[in-house]
Amino acid sequence: MQTITFIILFIVIIPVISSLKILQIVPGFTNSHVLFNYRVAETLTKLGHQVKLWTQMEMSMVVAGDLSIPSGVTEFRVPIEFSDKMKTEGLAIFQTMMFNKGSAYDLWWTGQEFEDMRIEACQQMLEVDEKIIESFKAENFDLAIGHFHDLCPLAIAEKINVKKVVWITHGTSVYDFTAVQTGLRTFPSFVPHPLSSYGDKMRFFDRIINVVWHLSTLDFVNLPQNLLYDENDFYRKDYLPTPSSPDLWDLSKNVRILLVNGERFLDFPRPLPVGITFMGEVGKSSSKIAKIFSPEINAIIEKAEKGLIIFSLGTVSNTTNMPQKMLNSFVEAFGQFPDYQILWRMEMNVPQASKYSNINLLKWLPQKDLMSKCLNRGFDTFFILTFYC
Repeated sequence: MQTITFIILFIVIIPVISSLKILQIVPGFTNSHVLFNYRVAETLTKLGHQVKLWTQMEMSMVVAGDLSIPSGVTEFRVPIEFSDKMKTEGLAIFQTMMFNKGSAYDLWWTGQEFEDMRIEACQQMLEVDEKIIESFKAENFDLAIGHFHDLCPLAIAEKINVKKVVWITHGTSVYDFTAVQTGLRTFPSFVPHPLSSYGDKMRFFDRIINVVWHLSTLDFVNLPQNLLYDENDFYRKDYLPTPSSPDLWDLSKNVRILLVNGERFLDFPRPLPVGITFMGEVGKSSSKIAKIFSPEINAIIEKAEKGLIIFSLGTVSNTTNMPQKMLNSFVEAFGQFPDYQILWRMEMNVPQASKYSNINLLKWLPQKDLMSKCLNRGFDTFFILTFYC
């Protein structure tokens, strides 16, 4: 956590300062995106900085009751409404694809839908009431932290007159989508593409296929690289203040720091500049005070004879879209471990799970706190199956 403050202070180059005023631009796609940004804001606030969030809210995917704004942090939310119903339902289609075998065309088509959604969302954020823009300008922020899902945070920071920007990513690695924009070389000869099944040791033919994946300009269905170019064209056409003003790619050249939501040792080996650092422990509490769980979770922990199994697929992989056959397979598999209590993050009721007393369905789980609790309690074995997106 101290690393984040050191890097920010280094960039801003302020010799003596008690705290920074930070604008954090948040993509409100899902609970996991918002939660990650809330943890960053909470960490910065505890380190003495003032943080204000600019959050785009779309798709009605963020469950307000599950997340609370960190203490001392203020937030401005921009509701995003898409004109095309297909775009409104885009995430549901994407979530369904998670559990089904799709074609290469399905990946490409969904990526283009996400590209259109990002540009339309950016347009709505840049057209908020001018009084709001002026109120943000009056804050005189020292720094903006942009969640790199596209280039729109640069446009917002420029509009609010914040000249220093730091990127953070929701992914656990440095993907081509990010590398291309930050000027970092990609190494398809030994860095596997995210959509391939290769490791960092590939045969000659494997490397050829991996190069083709890199040339596809598609990291994930929601990260098509042409978004970076088309969004810049959109900005140049409709929002460039003067012909000589910097466009989004020009502005991006001034962003020298990238903070990655992951651990370095979990990524494939590759050379990285000093401006890229990993912050997988952001939000980790150093307090010795025991975390207070809800009575429901405490009761589950007490029932566990050998340990807990936490099963969470993240908000993007919404389990309500899981095929019935797959759902039954998980239920029957978990039922084979009666000595372990299963905490399954599930957004809907699963009637067939009721026949097993060790399966517990919950809509939200404090995963890190549960891991710490189990380790301190000395369970013989502790499993966590999770996909955080």
